Amino acid sequence: MAIVIRLAAAYLVLVAVAIPVHFIITPLYHPGDDPYHAAWAVMNWFMAPAVIVALAASFVGKRRIDREGEADMKRYLEANSLFYVAIAVFIIYFWNWFGALSPINSADGQFWSALGAVMPIVIGVAGLRLWQMPAKQQE
Repeated sequence: MAIVIRLAAAYLVLVAVAIPVHFIITPLYHPGDDPYHAAWAVMNWFMAPAVIVALAASFVGKRRIDREGEADMKRYLEANSLFYVAIAVFIIYFWNWFGALSPINSADGQFWSALGAVMPIVIGVAGLRLWQMPAKQQE
């Protein structure tokens, strides 16, 4: 089980690095005539599982802190903040992606821009926390 968790953590970190790199270089190669193009269409299939895994990992971290009961305030705020921001990213990402997949392409470019900045942080932090989880907690 520990190797599966490590692989999931590595996947999250890789996606968290790929999103801002691609987000920053997109204006260099994209002509700008259509707001949704093939490169992001492919990236979305990698980002979707990362969003789900980040939400699950943040939920597990929140539950662990809640079970401990006497957690310090810093750990409590970190776990809860990550979880609730992961929920927001999950909702906005899938709502906008399904809008982009719809025949009328109702996705909102402003949400894509916000997600390009926030999603790598949430996914990256969740991945790093998952990676640092002690081996006995992974089982």
